[in-house]
Amino acid sequence: MGQIFHAVAFDSETRNKSVVYADKFHANCYSYSGAVLNIHYLLRQKAYRVLWGGDYMGAEEELRSVDGEDDLVSLSTYLEFDGYEDDDLKSKGDKFFNRVQKIRKYAKEWNRINVYDEAMDYFDWDETKSVAYTGYLVNHTQKLAVSLEDYFEKSVAYYGEQELGLIDLVPALTETGGGIQMALFYGLSEETTEELAGSWCANLLQIVDELPEAYQQIDCCFAEVWAKAKYCYDKYGVDDKGYLFKGGDRSYFEAYSMSIFGQRKTRQYIKIEAKESKVKFSGCDGIE
Repeated sequence: MGQIFHAVAFDSETRNKSVVYADKFHANCYSYSGAVLNIHYLLRQKAYRVLWGGDYMGAEEELRSVDGEDDLVSLSTYLEFDGYEDDDLKSKGDKFFNRVQKIRKYAKEWNRINVYDEAMDYFDWDETKSVAYTGYLVNHTQKLAVSLEDYFEKSVAYYGEQELGLIDLVPALTETGGGIQMALFYGLSEETTEELAGSWCANLLQIVDELPEAYQQIDCCFAEVWAKAKYCYDKYGVDDKGYLFKGGDRSYFEAYSMSIFGQRKTRQYIKIEAKESKVKFSGCDGIE
């Protein structure tokens, strides 16, 4: 079936949490996804700890590897073990069982909040079908920041019938593991910063208008190869041999496939063949 995710924002002090079912990562990680809408709205109100939590974290091997108490608190926001008998859990070993017991204990302390209607009004969702990419996503835990405007320009692509959209940076940066590989299954643009995936998981985040002093601004991009290629073809076109440009400076679009372990494979250029009303996109190793 594949891993199922939940979009979680939580406040450790008030014990308030917002949890939205996000399905498989590549189903609801986009600018037009309801789970993204919910998290962006909350982060524009105040700082929250955020994680795009995958249910694989409740597996025996994964949970045994979790040592920090703060990590168990974070997992308690969305993991549930209600359908399991204690004897079944104990059979997996004391270390696993003790972690489950702590997660169950912490889970009882949370107050669940629902802000979906407010979020829809805030972003005028019926009209825009997107969150706003203005200001900065800041990481108070690591003192880092990403310009949302810059992120949009690097990552914007076409989904569906030439509708603008993009893989949002919040799910990509805060996922618990295994998600971004599915969103980039068919490949990624050269600018993509896939090494950042999951590096902000459960950190204290906020969206603000101005870059805070002493915060380091970093480059960030997550762009799937074919969605981005369609956008670049429409906006920048191709050379006389059909090779795709990525910008107005007539630099060429470069892409990579990704291994199942998240490693880049061979670099490719994109060549376009347009015949009548059909357009064919294909990868090639070099430019003739």
